Amino acid sequence: MLACSWSGGKDSCLAYWKALSTEWEIDYLLNTYRKESGRVAFHGVRAELIQEQAESMGVHLLQKEVSGDHYEEQFLEALMEIKAKGVDGVVFGDIDVNQNRQWSENVCRKAGLKSYFPLWRIDQRSILTDFLDSGFKAVVVALDSRFLNENDLGQTIDNKWLARLSVLNSGGKNPQITYCGENGEYHTFVFDGPTFRSPIDFRMGEKVYREGYWLIDLEPLGKNSLQ
Repeated sequence: MLACSWSGGKDSCLAYWKALSTEWEIDYLLNTYRKESGRVAFHGVRAELIQEQAESMGVHLLQKEVSGDHYEEQFLEALMEIKAKGVDGVVFGDIDVNQNRQWSENVCRKAGLKSYFPLWRIDQRSILTDFLDSGFKAVVVALDSRFLNENDLGQTIDNKWLARLSVLNSGGKNPQITYCGENGEYHTFVFDGPTFRSPIDFRMGEKVYREGYWLIDLEPLGKNSLQ
């Protein structure tokens, strides 16, 4: 039995989907969020929206509140919790950053768990195309202003987005953007697709600029949300 390291974004979602297609059994999503904000780190998505994803997908969710500068230690604690539930391996959405994969492998090794990387070394444009062709839908929730601008927040990930990245990369003046944002150029939230029983309902909220990054608040509109 496996768990999937889950940010709520497209890469972890597609890794989950790819793992299912190989008939692996994934019974848990493992998500961490910051204590001080109640939001997923980097993505800025409310923890409540991750809960709605898991409910729509019909998968158990283990959410770990993290704080301070001891993330690895706290993530390891979460791995031990999920191991106690019968999980023996974790699926990750890492694509081609060796340092990220090594970190994931090392922390799993410490927990006595196996690690799996269904997207590893696949061409990023192909990954994004596969994500769209599979029927998933996502929006941009955070971005690095060195690569993209405020108007890109809240944009739907679709063929127009793919074309926009291609145009930006063809200009030669701007820094190259990896198609999946693997270097932190942008982050997403998946709200619908073949793994969802029903779409996640939300509305666009406030945009915030912090230390070179733009984020948009997605306000939950699900049945359990406060109106």
